[in-house]
Amino acid sequence: MKKLVHFGCSFAVGNAVPTYIPGMDSGAYIHQVARRRKLEKKYKIKIGLPTNCGKILARALQLEYKMIAENGGSNERIFRNMLQTDLDNSIVLIGLTSYNRREGLTTSQDSSHWHTWKIVGPEERAGYKDLKFDPWVNKDKREYYPAIEEEGQIKTSMQILYMQNYLKANGVPYIMYNALYNGFDDPLTDECKKLLRMVDQTRYYKLQGSFNETQHGWCLSRKMVVSELDEHPNTMGQTAWADQLMPLVQKIIQ
Repeated sequence: MKKLVHFGCSFAVGNAVPTYIPGMDSGAYIHQVARRRKLEKKYKIKIGLPTNCGKILARALQLEYKMIAENGGSNERIFRNMLQTDLDNSIVLIGLTSYNRREGLTTSQDSSHWHTWKIVGPEERAGYKDLKFDPWVNKDKREYYPAIEEEGQIKTSMQILYMQNYLKANGVPYIMYNALYNGFDDPLTDECKKLLRMVDQTRYYKLQGSFNETQHGWCLSRKMVVSELDEHPNTMGQTAWADQLMPLVQKIIQ
């Protein structure tokens, strides 16, 4: 039996909030029994098992399902994990996340672990896991200003190309989509424009679509998210997004 292997971030992890619920602060930890019961009582809802668009597609197409995703995960993590995953007899589904996420290898006692952090510009306020990137200052005189967004677009374009060529070289059918927005509808440099022209867009759902054509924007515009405080797709949103991807998935498995 073929399996569908789903790579991504929290949008691929999914959740179990059934519909839009005003005021709900987060559905991310709904798998915890105590929190689920508290939310069911507070909002008078019934919460089932967490789901996502990949799981819904796999069930509809009678495929085994495997999720390799992490809340807050980066595109670097997606590519790194892909290289270490057995993809024989598989169809790959990739939800690209935000360009400003990076991975760092950390150590704690005798173990090591990859963690995600976010790169932000020198004018931005750095929050938890954010790191301001501003190395070109010499004795308080700025020599160059980091082009964070432009760099992010270029790096993400290269990551897409690396993954596509790796999957093609190994004969693995795949579909990619934008879980989060990376601005490809308005590439900021000629280098990015050139790279995007090299992407196989027959295997990519609306690569250069607007924000409202990403999973995030599409679900948000239809209030198919957890709440105004948590813009992750709810169960309705994950199901509807699977319907959007289905024709493209069916085409590659024929």
